[in-house]
Amino acid sequence: MEKQKVFVKLNQVWTKGEIVSQEGSTLRIKTAENLEFKIDESSPYFERSISPAQKFAMGDAKEKLEGAYISFNKLPRNVRESLIKGEEYIHSSTYLHEGEMKERVKAVQLMFDRDLGSKLDVQIKRNNPVTLEEAKAYNYQFTQQEFDAMVKEGKHVLFQGSTRDGEVFNKLAYYEPKINDVRTKTALSENTYFYGQKLTKSQAQSMNKGEPVQITIDTTKGKKTYMVSYSPKAERFITKTMEMDKVKDLKVNSANNVTTEKKKKQQSSQLAQ
Repeated sequence: MEKQKVFVKLNQVWTKGEIVSQEGSTLRIKTAENLEFKIDESSPYFERSISPAQKFAMGDAKEKLEGAYISFNKLPRNVRESLIKGEEYIHSSTYLHEGEMKERVKAVQLMFDRDLGSKLDVQIKRNNPVTLEEAKAYNYQFTQQEFDAMVKEGKHVLFQGSTRDGEVFNKLAYYEPKINDVRTKTALSENTYFYGQKLTKSQAQSMNKGEPVQITIDTTKGKKTYMVSYSPKAERFITKTMEMDKVKDLKVNSANNVTTEKKKKQQSSQLAQ
């Protein structure tokens, strides 16, 4: 029997754990750090996981968002569930300033933090669209070509960021018009999983550059091949079966053939005249 996943708050940090045993309302919990202890299931420092995709506790999300002046309880259920999965949410609200209603827009996302357990990434909407000179992230200045690709073409770009300590890492960036700014997300790597199997280095590199790749996976019905691309904005893979691509190619080829035949007939009739 699979042990139920839970969240507990220890030393002001929410952490993952599992239920080892239960006697009445008393639970024995084992955390990811192998700490074992008892806790009552009615404790405000205890939560049961509501889905396998959940990465953060509801209580953790509530604390972090209220620190950014966003009421977690007032958000729609689907938004709350997206946030605890670690997904991005763009929040809009209004307020009064000198007798005039103003809008405030923030992009928020819960992320893991090695010291705090989690942190809330907050990016506030710019008053004006970001310029090339302002387009910087992780000590990297985007080039004109990269800036145009993001802002004018709606594409994402791969860049190499760095820390003050000299640590270098890959990131993906795209333009988010809702906040007039560039957003960044984690790049794909050989440690990224697609349907239970790790990406190869070349697959990760290609999708980081916006190029679709062909990936074959094992399923209960045998091997299945997909054309796969990646959306850093949604942080999701976009898949199409090879059969769908073949159908599209056939439709395009058929349309081209029809057009060619029409042209031939028109030319023949003109010659006959």
